[in-house]
Amino acid sequence: MGALNPPDMLADLPTLETERLLLRKITMGDIEDIFAYASDPEVPKYMPWEPHRSLEDTKEYLARVLERYEQHWPGPWGIVHKGDGKLIGSCSFHSWNRDDRRIEMGYVLSRAYWGQGYMAEAVRAVIDFGFRALGLNRIEAMCEVPNTGSARVMEKAGMTYEGTLRQYVFEKGTYRDLKIYSILRSQWIG
Repeated sequence: MGALNPPDMLADLPTLETERLLLRKITMGDIEDIFAYASDPEVPKYMPWEPHRSLEDTKEYLARVLERYEQHWPGPWGIVHKGDGKLIGSCSFHSWNRDDRRIEMGYVLSRAYWGQGYMAEAVRAVIDFGFRALGLNRIEAMCEVPNTGSARVMEKAGMTYEGTLRQYVFEKGTYRDLKIYSILRSQWIG
């Protein structure tokens, strides 16, 4: 398969580049850009977290991100727009099942950049990294049923809708249904 040992690969999260984006480690220097989108109530509408109310909320988030990097766990790639140099969101792996070579991914994007194909572009780069560098067999992602924008991202990135997980999570005071999408190594690499 040729994949490197995942902990070694993630010890220094590699930078990924696409036509319009640079995906790199997030730093404390990104606090203002992250706060700009994380404080917008529309951005986390379908996420388990609440909008950031202050830079202190963003600083606490960044501390958790930096800790993940230090522990060599999949941390988020910050998504930098090449055109304006702003960090506009993030894309990450989590819920890694190493025995089954399966991982889940998640992402978030500044509302100012919605509907322009940026997230699908970033997701494709992370999927490619997962299959080629980590030797994964399956990558999956989920979104709340009413989150049609996120569903479109997964479809544009080549993922297949598998079904709806009824009342799968309890978030923000209610049970929520999630759509699950996936892509397999054989679909991506051939």
